[in-house]
Amino acid sequence: MTDYANQNFAAGAEVETDGNALADCRFDAVTLVYRGGAHPQFDRCTFDSCGWRFGDAALRTIQFLQQVNASPGGQDFLADIFRPGAYITE
Repeated sequence: MTDYANQNFAAGAEVETDGNALADCRFDAVTLVYRGGAHPQFDRCTFDSCGWRFGDAALRTIQFLQQVNASPGGQDFLADIFRPGAYITE
C-alpha cells in the first residue's frame, strides 16, 4: 500500500489505485486504474473529468455484471444488490 497526501495528479496520468490510501488529493483529467486488489481508500479527494480503467479481476467482474444486466431479470437483480445501504460481505 502506498499513502498519498496532498498530491495533485495531472491530466493524462494513469493512477494505479489498488491498495492505496489517498487523502486530500486532486485528480484532474486522469485515468484511475483498479485491478481488483485491495480496495483503495479516498479521503477528501476531488475528481474533475476523470475516468476509470479496470483490469484483471476487476475487469472480469465488470464484464460479468454486464452479462447479468443484459439477461432477463438482471436489471432488477443488480438494482437490488446496489440499492443504498445494501452491502455485501463474505
